[in-house]
Amino acid sequence: MPRKTITHHLEGRVQKPGRLGRYSPVLGKAFEDALAEHAVNVQRILFGLTTADIRKLAFELAEAKKLRHPFRDQKAGRSWLQGFMRRHPQLSIRSPEPTSVARAVGFNKPSVDKFFSLYKEELTKNSCTAEKVWNVDETGLTAVHVPGRVIASRGDKQVGKITSGEKGQTMTVVGAVNAAGRYVPPMLIFKRKHMTPLLLKGSPAGTIGAVSDNGWITGELFVKWLHHFIAHVKPNNEHKVILILDGHVSHKTIGAVELARQNGIVLISLPPHSTHRLQPLDRTIYGPLKLNYNSECDKWLLSNPGRRISVYEQAELFGKAFEKTAWISKAASGFSCTGLWPYNPHVFSVEDFLPSMVTDEAEPNGKTKPEPVDKHQLDGKGHIKQTAAAMLTFVYTLPFIIGCKLPFADSNWINALRLFQIILFATSSYCTSDTAISLCIIIAEYLHNF
Repeated sequence: MPRKTITHHLEGRVQKPGRLGRYSPVLGKAFEDALAEHAVNVQRILFGLTTADIRKLAFELAEAKKLRHPFRDQKAGRSWLQGFMRRHPQLSIRSPEPTSVARAVGFNKPSVDKFFSLYKEELTKNSCTAEKVWNVDETGLTAVHVPGRVIASRGDKQVGKITSGEKGQTMTVVGAVNAAGRYVPPMLIFKRKHMTPLLLKGSPAGTIGAVSDNGWITGELFVKWLHHFIAHVKPNNEHKVILILDGHVSHKTIGAVELARQNGIVLISLPPHSTHRLQPLDRTIYGPLKLNYNSECDKWLLSNPGRRISVYEQAELFGKAFEKTAWISKAASGFSCTGLWPYNPHVFSVEDFLPSMVTDEAEPNGKTKPEPVDKHQLDGKGHIKQTAAAMLTFVYTLPFIIGCKLPFADSNWINALRLFQIILFATSSYCTSDTAISLCIIIAEYLHNF
């Protein structure tokens, strides 16, 4: 780099700091920042942009603003994308985790608030400590494991690793843990007609076994597990415990509810399709458990060439993985990140509920009371203060709030919705200098469709 260039930057004589040479970004810093913010906003509502999407959006924005650009084929080039990602290090290209629509709309604020209200009531009524708050859940492990990553020659189109077969039988693990980090010995369910002690060889101490026609839990087997839980935890009606679980049909049988009531177990069901956020075992334990199980399967196949993992080896492999996973810190972290212990109903932010805005409606209730509003939240006219950020969030989520009410087969209705977004942005009195840029991006995004 020439010495004069460095001197000019140090002396502040450069008109556009950060720019070296005759090349500069096509869209300019302000538009690129707004584009980056737009990409983050749509990702938070589970409609993230692909690299192809953002390249097309950059082209449409340049065309709408009549900017000179070198883009071809109606999209920005790969070199522009690389520069854009380099200029915005807060962005990264990630492989998204598939999230079903049921989970996206099921995890909504009204249902979560209702759950935490009920949960708080039981915590207070029973004077619960961390030792008295438990979570139970099931997960499946198969004899045909998922191999980990391996080192291979660059350019190989297909890289393989040995497994036991194409498809294996699933073993169900029923685990329970409390907020203090104590684990109840698990229950293993096999797809068989008759139980044999050989199936539990090498399993963690205290593990019990059971069989079912498909290897999954049933109402009768959950009652058997409850007896196992009672024998280890020893709850009673004077010292009750809370057991948080999902709404699986096997957890709702009359036998299970009656047994829990007689032994001082308060059953609290999580809201439907919300276990990926509210279940401690799902958040911090079962993921690492499956990784460790797959690692143990790799080691076993390497030590036993030519042999297959059968149902008789699964318990031992699970036992080794469980020993590596069942840490006190993982359990405490699972309850903390879900807000269950310490009790924190505000653990989830507004962004966490954005995908569910389409169903984020309060339940109809004639006894509903208005929520109190702090006087500091009001402006001089007695209205709740609005911000540019709040208006931006509202405009971006508007299609998901009222979109379900529109006939999507009719493009005129969709066109009207997009125009309504633009009008809200253009006429809002709550805006910043970036609002106009966000408006340009929305116009460019839908210009080619309407």
